[in-house]
Amino acid sequence: MKITHVKTYLVHEKQRKNFIFVKLETDAGVAGWGEAHTSLDMDTAVSAHLEQISRYVIGRDPFHIREFTQVACDDFAWRHGSLEFYSALSGIEMAMWDIVGKIHNVPCHKLWGGPVRDTIRLYSHLGGGRMEDMYCCDPADAPRFADLARKAVEEGFTAFKTMAVPETMPLEGLQPIRYAEACLKAMRDAVGDAIDIMVDCHARPSPRMRSRCVAASIVSRCCADAP
Repeated sequence: MKITHVKTYLVHEKQRKNFIFVKLETDAGVAGWGEAHTSLDMDTAVSAHLEQISRYVIGRDPFHIREFTQVACDDFAWRHGSLEFYSALSGIEMAMWDIVGKIHNVPCHKLWGGPVRDTIRLYSHLGGGRMEDMYCCDPADAPRFADLARKAVEEGFTAFKTMAVPETMPLEGLQPIRYAEACLKAMRDAVGDAIDIMVDCHARPSPRMRSRCVAASIVSRCCADAP
């Protein structure tokens, strides 16, 4: 069996970036899929790397995964690969494992030594995967955050991640902090203390603003606890 084609698909996420999927086709009719994960504004660079690296995998046995990654790292990247290179490489390697798993008719985790747990706890992004709800909420719209939090709990999640912290300048006053406090309070009041809430700052505040958030939180708590 030999790999005959490498195809790249950019799937638009609407808000922030493209998802990059890689499809490897073989002369046996078995195809494998992988995802070449990328950060923002790097999707075209990763796609270019996929096109260049494809010459190292076309004509190769899909079972020879370690050989492919070794040759690609040594010959193409000279062991000085960039994030774009390793994103592309991982997408192709993932697709090769997918082919091997399909040939053996087993999930890939059995090829990697078997599962390490029977169950796993999952959390939801607030909005259930809708990027509009995740990134486009107005931080001042605390009731909407509360509604989304209730919906996540109704769907069975015991934890969710939220981006209630607004984007800020390097240093601002208390207004964005109060926004975040209002949104988090609305969510906590909506779901109670048994639900875990994770706050994803995601480069929105600067280090100075993060320090101000922590300081404001401590001051608020001390004032609330004071007699």
